[in-house]
Amino acid sequence: MSITHITEFHAAPGLQSTLESLLIEGRNRMRAVDGCESFDLYKDQDDELSFTFVQRWVSSEAHDAAFGERIVGTGHLEKVLAALGQPLVQRTYVMVPSDGPRSN
Repeated sequence: MSITHITEFHAAPGLQSTLESLLIEGRNRMRAVDGCESFDLYKDQDDELSFTFVQRWVSSEAHDAAFGERIVGTGHLEKVLAALGQPLVQRTYVMVPSDGPRSN
């Protein structure tokens, strides 16, 4: 089942350029992976410290494998976390079918 991850980042003051560069690098690493349908980075037009990833994956498993290998396993995550001024917020969504709720 296809999933959408939305992750919000808020840079520590003075580290917004550093965080932006790290997020671009991370996005580019993840975009190249099989199973990634789209991966975009947005910068808040009203808050220069705020960034958001919107990612679509074929499955949670595809995302988790790529994240473990290309972000956590390379030490990239620690660099991102060090540039944050607030904890990151991540949510995962599944699409609601057009014909309404599914039975469990």
